[in-house]
Amino acid sequence: MNEPRKSFADDPPAALAALVHPDKDMRQHAAVALGQRADPHLAPRIAELLWQEPDFFVRETLTWVLTRTPEAAADAASSVLSVGDVNTRLQALHLLSKLSDPNTVRVVAGFIDDVDTRVADKARWALARIADPSVIPILVDRLGDTDQTARDAMTTALSQFGAPAVPTIGTALRTAEDPSVRAHAADVLCFIGAPGAHEAAPALADALHDNHPDVRLAATLALRELTDYPAAREALREVSLSSDDPRVRTVARLSL
Repeated sequence: MNEPRKSFADDPPAALAALVHPDKDMRQHAAVALGQRADPHLAPRIAELLWQEPDFFVRETLTWVLTRTPEAAADAASSVLSVGDVNTRLQALHLLSKLSDPNTVRVVAGFIDDVDTRVADKARWALARIADPSVIPILVDRLGDTDQTARDAMTTALSQFGAPAVPTIGTALRTAEDPSVRAHAADVLCFIGAPGAHEAAPALADALHDNHPDVRLAATLALRELTDYPAAREALREVSLSSDDPRVRTVARLSL
């Protein structure tokens, strides 16, 4: 027979104790009650239990509980990033991404080059979720990763900023010495697409004539997402007729 559920509404100590109950449904029930109470004094202990919680749904509920006391939760998450194991750091970064507190940018940014790629990707994602424009140059400086998983994660993270990131990405497309950086910049602009990336159309048009084929192709694909804008259509029309790169010609013709 299942153990009857206890009401935790007016008994925070009992609710905290229930967060280590072997029955995950009991832990979930206690977590919901604590979330309704939203007591910042309980946040440090709830955070400790979050780092240890084995069940995904209970972890998500505990994360929600902590978002109800954001300042205390941010302190708890920040304090374990340098001392916790990988799973704890991942969970702490997940919580910080949910809190979206600009005051945590500095601590999160300290992990975007973590030796564990999962932590680095999560930190970059958290920065994108926090959406403080001050981190855009930090992320753009890390364009061009040769590991495809890390590259895709950075593309996703930067694209979350949309139009505010476009000028910095466009500068990387125009000025970076490494062609992998230029190609990656064009990829991100492609992912942002219309209307956010339309101001990058001139930089993308210039990149159609880049000396590296990957950059030329990436720029063509990005301009294909901007064909509602005359500058993008004109650039594609020109290279569809004149480019020596067969991939660029083909994509350009299919885009018009």
